[in-house]
Amino acid sequence: MRILKNLSIKNKILLGIGLSFILTMIILLAIVIYQFDYLSDENQTLMESELLERKFDKYEALVKSRAEILSEVYQMRLQEKEAQGETVTEAELRNMMAQLNDDIAIDDLYFYIYDLDGNTISLPPTPAFEGKNRIDLQVRDRALLKEMITLIENKGSGRLSYPYTNPSNGMVETKYGYLQQIEGTDMFVGSGGYQSSYYSIVLRILSKIKNIRDDTFYLLLITFAIIILIIFLIIFDISEYINQNIQQIVSAFKRVENGQLSFKLDIKSEDEFGSLASGFNQMLSRIKKLTYNDPLTGLPNLNFLESNLSETLKKNKDSASDVYLFTLITDNLTLVNSNYGYQKGNEILQELYQRLSKSLSEEMTIARKSDEFIFYFASAKNKAEIQKYAEEIITKLSEPYEVNNNLVYLKIKIGIAVNQEEESCSDLIRKSRLALHFVDEKNNIKFFNQKMLGQLSGRLNLEGKLRKALVNNEFQLFYQPQLETKTDRVIGVEALIRWQHPKEGRISPAEFIPLAEETGMILRLGDWILNEALQQLKSWQNKGYQNLVMSVNIAPQQFQQDDFVQKIEKLLNKHQLEAEFLELEITERTVIKDIEYTVEVLRKLKQLGVKISIDDFGTGYSSLEYLNRFALDKLKIDKSFVHNRSNLNIVKTIIMMGRNLGLEVVAEGVETEEELEFLRENSCNYYQGYYFSRAEKAAVVEKNFSK
Repeated sequence: MRILKNLSIKNKILLGIGLSFILTMIILLAIVIYQFDYLSDENQTLMESELLERKFDKYEALVKSRAEILSEVYQMRLQEKEAQGETVTEAELRNMMAQLNDDIAIDDLYFYIYDLDGNTISLPPTPAFEGKNRIDLQVRDRALLKEMITLIENKGSGRLSYPYTNPSNGMVETKYGYLQQIEGTDMFVGSGGYQSSYYSIVLRILSKIKNIRDDTFYLLLITFAIIILIIFLIIFDISEYINQNIQQIVSAFKRVENGQLSFKLDIKSEDEFGSLASGFNQMLSRIKKLTYNDPLTGLPNLNFLESNLSETLKKNKDSASDVYLFTLITDNLTLVNSNYGYQKGNEILQELYQRLSKSLSEEMTIARKSDEFIFYFASAKNKAEIQKYAEEIITKLSEPYEVNNNLVYLKIKIGIAVNQEEESCSDLIRKSRLALHFVDEKNNIKFFNQKMLGQLSGRLNLEGKLRKALVNNEFQLFYQPQLETKTDRVIGVEALIRWQHPKEGRISPAEFIPLAEETGMILRLGDWILNEALQQLKSWQNKGYQNLVMSVNIAPQQFQQDDFVQKIEKLLNKHQLEAEFLELEITERTVIKDIEYTVEVLRKLKQLGVKISIDDFGTGYSSLEYLNRFALDKLKIDKSFVHNRSNLNIVKTIIMMGRNLGLEVVAEGVETEEELEFLRENSCNYYQGYYFSRAEKAAVVEKNFSK
C-alpha cells in the first residue's frame, strides 16, 4: 500500500487500467472455460440421453417386429399340423421357436426368448444355457428373469435396463433393452445393447468440443493482448496530459493554502480542465472576498476578527487595560424569519447593525457570524462600567423594528469575556458564547466566570433528569387560591407545577422551567399541566364548587403551536367543562413575538369562551395600543411592584389603566396586611399570595373554598 501511495497519478491510472483489463481478461477466460466445460457436461448428458432414447426406440421396433413374426410362424405351424391331423408337442414348438430365432439374424444383434417360468427358449450367444431354467439368475443382487416376467405379466411389453455381462469384453455393464410377449404363447422375446456401444460416439463429439474450446481460448488471449496494448498507448498519452494539468491545479491549491490569493490558474484548453481552471479562478476571487467579509452587512467576518484579536491580545499582554469581548445574539430572530421570511430577517439584521455601529467607536473591531455580532475593545474600565455600557447597547437595540407595518421586538442577549493571562482568541470567543447560556429573563447580560463551566455541566445533568422525570411522572400540581379583594372570597386557583425528585427532593420551577422552554420539553410538560388542571377542576365541580376558575400558565412555545386553540377545545370537551372556567395566563414576551398572530389566536380563544390574562404585567414591553387590540380579561401585576413601596404609584396606574380598558386586575405576591389594604383602597379586583395561602396540594387548598 505504501508503494501505491508514492506512485504518481499517471502511473496510478496506468496501473489501475492495466490491472482492470487483466482482471477482466482472467474473468472472461474463466467464464469461457467454465461455459465450455459446462457445455461439455451438458452435451454429454444430452447426447447420452438422446442416444439411449434412440437405442430404446430401435430395440422396441425390432423386438415388436420379431414378436409378430414368431407369433405368426407359431400360429401357421399349429394350423399346418392340425390340418394334417397331427399333434405338435410343446418341446417341438419350443425347438421350432429357438431354431427360427437363430436363423433370423440381424448384424451383431441377437434376440433371446424365455417363457414365463424362466426357462430359456433361445439364447444364441450362450447355447449351453438353452433349455435350462434361469429363474434364479442374479447379477449384482438383481433377479433378472423375475423382473422380466413381472414386466410381461403386468404390461405385456416394455423397456428394461439391467446389469449384464458383455460377451465382447467380459465386463458387467448396464444393458438397455425391450421385451415383448409372443402373442398366443407363454413366451416373450427381448433384445438390447450395452452401454459401451454408444460411449465412443459421445467421446468423439466431446473431443471436438474441447478442440473448439482450446482454439477459442488462444484466440481470446491474442485479442486481449492486442486490445490492452492499444489501450495502454492511448491511456499513456491521456495520462500525460491529465498529469500535467493536475500538477498545475495541485500547485495552485498549495499556494491558496499558504495564503496566496492574488493569482490565477493558467490553463488555456477548452475541455474540462479549462472549465475547472475558470471555476477555480472565480472561486478564488469569491474566497478572497468571503475570507474577510460578511456578504449581508459588509462587516468583517470571524476569520478577520480572530486574526486581529490575536494581534490585540499580544499587544495588550503587558498593558494595564483589559480586552473585553462581546458576543451579541438575537433570541427570537428565527421566529421573525418564520413569520416574515428570511429577506425581512436580513433587513432587521442590517438595521440592528446600523444601530449597533452607532454605539461603537471607530477603533472597535466588529464581526458577524450568522445571527451573532462579535466585537471587542481594550479598556481600563471596571466590570460595572462595562455592564452599564452593555445595558445602553441593549436599550437601543431593543426598540421595536418595523416589518410590514408591524412592530417587532428583538430579545437581545450579550455574553462578555475578559481576557486573562495567556488567553487565546478562540478561548475568549468560546467563553463569551458560554456566558450566553446563563442569560435569563431578568438579566440579559452575563460576564463569563469559571463557575459557569461547572454550572453548564450541572445544567446538562439537569436536562437529563428532566427528561427522565417526564417519563417517570415526577411532577405534581399545586394550587394557589385567587381571592376577591373586597370580600376575601376564593374565586379561583392558579395551577403551579412542582417537581419532586426521588433523590434530590423539591427542585424549583425557576430552575427547570427555563430549561424546559429552551429544550422544547415545555410542550409536553404544558400539555400535561393543562390536562391535569382541568381534570382537577372537574373533580371540584363534581363536589359542588361550581364557580371556580382554573388559571393555567402558557409558555410562548405552546402559544405558537398551530393547533393550540384546537388542543384547548379538545381538552374542554374531554373533561366536559365550560370554557368560562378556564383562564390562560400568557406573558408579555409571548404576545409581542408576532402581534397579528397573537390577535388571531386570542380572538379564537375568546370565541371559545376562555378567559385570558397577561401575567407579570409591567415587566416587559407592552404597548397600550396592543392591549387595546388583544381580547383580554385580566392584567396580573407582578409581585415585584407590590412588594416595593417605591413602585406603588405604578400599581395604582396599572389598576386605573385596567379599569379604563375594561379589564380586571389581579395582584400577585401579596404577603402582608398592609399590601392588601393598599390594594383594597385602590379598588384592585383580585389578589393572591402568601398572606392568604401558599400553593398547596388540591386536598389542602380545597379547605379554603368555603371560607
